[in-house]
Amino acid sequence: MDQPLNSRPIIGVLADEASKDSQATRGYSYIPACYVKYLEAAGARVVPVRLNLSEEEYTKIFNSINGFVLPGGNSNLLESPYSRAAGIMFNLALRANDASDYFPILGSCLGFEMLTVLTAKEHLLSLTDTRAVALPLDLTP
Repeated sequence: MDQPLNSRPIIGVLADEASKDSQATRGYSYIPACYVKYLEAAGARVVPVRLNLSEEEYTKIFNSINGFVLPGGNSNLLESPYSRAAGIMFNLALRANDASDYFPILGSCLGFEMLTVLTAKEHLLSLTDTRAVALPLDLTP
């Protein structure tokens, strides 16, 4: 049975920058449809969170949503519109959580990497030459 529209969670999804070669035809930023479809299938309403907004605009969006998703993509983790927006939303979530107002953030792929940078306050990830490398999974007790 469907939830009433006003009781469904409202989840913000951060856009990512389009690659330079596709900007002319597809626009400056995008949100992969799979994130929107997944959240809607779970019963949420989705709010796209665009890049290059003012801090006041991000705060207004933050105060209108119940959670936030940092999707995968291909942005710079330290200096990009994606990292700036993610940092603003992350800091707002920290303040909300410190005030006992639970605000979840989910990071997927690049979004999870972004959360490690924001949490550690430095870039701890390193490049590895592991493209198309199959490694065994050794389970331990």
